[in-house]
Amino acid sequence: MLGLYILMISVSGAVYLLEDRLDRYFVPGNVQPTSSEPLRGDELEARIEEVYSDYEVFMFNASSDPERAVLVVLRQDGVAENRYFDQYRGVDRGSSLPWQAKGYRWLIDFHDDLFIDNGGRRINGWGAVVFLVMMLSGLLIWWRGKAQWRQGFYLSNKSPRGALWQLHSVFGFWCLFFMFAWGISGMLIAIPDVFRTVTDTLGLSNILNMGLIGLPDPVIQAMLDSGELEPNAFVMNLGEIRGDRSSGFLDLMVDIHFGRFDSAWITWVLVFISLIPAAMFITGFILWWQRVVIRTYRRLTTNN
Repeated sequence: MLGLYILMISVSGAVYLLEDRLDRYFVPGNVQPTSSEPLRGDELEARIEEVYSDYEVFMFNASSDPERAVLVVLRQDGVAENRYFDQYRGVDRGSSLPWQAKGYRWLIDFHDDLFIDNGGRRINGWGAVVFLVMMLSGLLIWWRGKAQWRQGFYLSNKSPRGALWQLHSVFGFWCLFFMFAWGISGMLIAIPDVFRTVTDTLGLSNILNMGLIGLPDPVIQAMLDSGELEPNAFVMNLGEIRGDRSSGFLDLMVDIHFGRFDSAWITWVLVFISLIPAAMFITGFILWWQRVVIRTYRRLTTNN
């Protein structure tokens, strides 16, 4: 079950990183401006009511972005539906949530809180702890001793190990830093109280800048002066964590977790790496099946 959990978190995490790109491809929220002026005001409202004459037009919202379609909220038989409308051509663009978007957002919802409204995110936080423990145990298994440890860095046709075992071992080692980043940031995001307790116990809070996270220093000082904030309070605002790009290590961990990088190629690299745990579960399961299940079966059938 734990392996299936990691498989799902790995796949859904890759989808999470691609959400914006998938939206641009599947959600018809953008339009191509034409040389003619877009519909506005009463003219826009009249055309929307004409196009959606079978519905009650509850409201519509025209963006200030000329390349953004108008979002129209419709109702029919008490059921609401959101659609995008092309203000240049006066035509319907399609649903704001097509079936493809429902599919990948289903995975994203799973990644966030396991579909559990109360406590799902906290369970994910403890899942990050277990993931870190598995990562450390995997590192111990990877170690081949002083004489052979360098063989764990690369694939070799001269290795006594099989190709599948080498893939599992080598990819696991080279992705170790990213797995550590996912585990640490997962704890920080989902169970910050536990994370703070651990860092305090290990004496790492000051090193990791865990005293107050995500708020500019003047804001923190003003809150302290007013008594709104206790002197030893722990403040975390994930939306503001990257406000001060100098805050360091924990910001980097969160950036890796959410793929907060401007470069497209870095995002694609992170997507590939985020699928490595899923691949490791699959290869690990095959290796377990070959080494444990099949060998046990052969031994039992031979004895009988």
